[in-house]
Amino acid sequence: MVAVQEESMHDRTSGVNFGPVDLVKYAEAFGAVGFMIEAPDQIGQTLKKAFEIPGPVLIGIRVDYRDNLKLFENPARTSS
Repeated sequence: MVAVQEESMHDRTSGVNFGPVDLVKYAEAFGAVGFMIEAPDQIGQTLKKAFEIPGPVLIGIRVDYRDNLKLFENPARTSS
């Protein structure tokens, strides 16, 4: 979200690219369990597994942010 706002206001981003993060390994590094949801049909089964685990669980969900910039478009800025 920060990247979208920076792009909207300054036509560039700064300090928001952290590279790929393996959320499952990240969770495990702190003693938690991690799951990664790759598709919408995995949400239910992943939540069921997560609720069966005693202790902290981190669930990552892939999100396509390509259209988010449109949410911040200023109508006055885009009009001809």
